[in-house]
Amino acid sequence: MKWLTKPALLQKVPEPNKWLMAENELYQDNNGSIYLVPRMYKTDNYTIPDWIAWLGGSKSKWDARPAHIHDFGCQYHQLLEVTISESELRRLRYLEQHNGYWTCKDIPTEYLSLVPVKKWEIDCLFKRAMKATKTIPTFIYNLYRGGVFFNFGWLGKHPPFDMDKLYTIAQNERQEADTVSYRSGCEIIERTK
Repeated sequence: MKWLTKPALLQKVPEPNKWLMAENELYQDNNGSIYLVPRMYKTDNYTIPDWIAWLGGSKSKWDARPAHIHDFGCQYHQLLEVTISESELRRLRYLEQHNGYWTCKDIPTEYLSLVPVKKWEIDCLFKRAMKATKTIPTFIYNLYRGGVFFNFGWLGKHPPFDMDKLYTIAQNERQEADTVSYRSGCEIIERTK
């Protein structure tokens, strides 16, 4: 298990405790599966109560990539799996070094598949992803893994991810009127496919 990309640059949005990912993130799990958290995805990084944040040092002290993949899996009950290997990503130049860091360009939908994920699976993947950062101490990833067990947001209706909205602000299920102000407020430009 390893992170194939550096932590994404984040842009603060007008909503409290919400961030927009300006770059793609790729995680390779212990079975070799590669998962994408797409740019333009809106996250709150670590959704943890203040008392747990206090025990852990703060909500923003640790690498937030594990929180991003966990947020995506919890929001959609699905993950975006890359259907080609790491070497193919490099050969096709979707995974490249830039300024000393590995970055991921937009991967076409023909190389992506939506896979369903259960609560237990995404919570365990969250812990493995924290471990894979190699910067989050064991006490912290065990504390945070225990905390997501009580994520009651998992319950209820969760619409499937719309692949037609991949790499757009619209993937966050905003109304068009909100999207226009969201774009101008954050000054992030959507690239076309």
